[in-house]
Amino acid sequence: MRVFTNLAWPDDPYRASQQLYARPSPMLAAFAVMPPGRVAFAAPAAVAVAYLPLHRTRVLTVTEDTLAFGFRAASTADADGIPGLAEAADLDLMQARRHARFLAGSALPPDLQMLREAAPGLAARGLAAVEASWADRQTHPRGRSAAVAATCASMNGSSTARGIAGDPGIAEQLAAAAAEQALAIALACARSLGRYCWAGTMGTARVMAATAWDLFPLVTWDDTSCHQPAT
Repeated sequence: MRVFTNLAWPDDPYRASQQLYARPSPMLAAFAVMPPGRVAFAAPAAVAVAYLPLHRTRVLTVTEDTLAFGFRAASTADADGIPGLAEAADLDLMQARRHARFLAGSALPPDLQMLREAAPGLAARGLAAVEASWADRQTHPRGRSAAVAATCASMNGSSTARGIAGDPGIAEQLAAAAAEQALAIALACARSLGRYCWAGTMGTARVMAATAWDLFPLVTWDDTSCHQPAT
């Protein structure tokens, strides 16, 4: 399993030492799985969580050049790494629930179920907690979880990465695609909540290319990749 991140925190299963920022700040987290569980793939190959800082009192106006975000993506190039991938997702979701005010995703239940089934020996506290809160959001719409459907994130070369393969380049492409998808979901949720705004179209590929080019050296970003949620 490989991990790609621009977050400066250690891996800590008890979450005692991890802080995104020196001072506590409201944040929005988004979680994504590639390939998504709602498609007929045998197993997950990459997961990612993206964080957007929120202002306590005002809407943040951002551009492709000024958008700041954090992410962590994990991927595997072979089936032996899938339990580790599920464990990484479980810890990331526990972290997101600890630090983020909002947790966003797109059609998460099949993704969460797929991850739990990929690692049957895992306690999966984070996965189970998010799955339960997602099921409960219909009766408690003001809860911490938010469903987002309007996302658009694509990447040059990602369409050729079909499932698990023994090629580290494919694992890197899938991790990059998961990170971009998580960013797109986060932006959709932030805008729908009235926390972020921008003019025109926000190109997630251009943001990723500017922010994460050194973490994904084998990836070519497609400038047509975009995210523009309905207003």
